[in-house]
Amino acid sequence: MAKYKFSEEYSFKASAKVLFTYISTAGGLQQWFAKKVSMDSNHDFHFTWDNETHIAKLNSLRLNKSTRFDFINEDEGNFLEFKLNSSDLDNSTFLRVTDYSDNENQDDLEELWSSMIDDLKEIVGG
Repeated sequence: MAKYKFSEEYSFKASAKVLFTYISTAGGLQQWFAKKVSMDSNHDFHFTWDNETHIAKLNSLRLNKSTRFDFINEDEGNFLEFKLNSSDLDNSTFLRVTDYSDNENQDDLEELWSSMIDDLKEIVGG
C-alpha cells in the first residue's frame, strides 16, 4: 500500500519548553493525541485509538525541539514527527506535524489534526 505524507504547521501562544512535554511523553501525548498512551520496558510507545494499539519507537528526540516516532509491526514504514520552532517576533511557537501513513485522504487528515491540535491548545492555553 502506498504511503501518504501529511504535513501542517500550527501556531501556539505557549513556549517550546511547555509544548515539548506534550509531544515527547506518554502522559503528555495521552492528554490530546490518543485515548491511551503507555511505554513498555523496551521504551516503545503504545498508542491506542478505537480499541486498536499501535506500537512506535521514539527514534529521535531533541530537547524542546522535536520528536519522531517510527511505527513497527503491521504499521512498519509509518512515522509521526513533531517539530517546534519559535518566533522571537511575537513569542509564538510553531508545531509542525508530519504524519506519514496509509491514510491518503487529505480532508480527513486536516480535520483529524485540526481537532487534536484544538484539544492541545485548550490544554496549554493557546
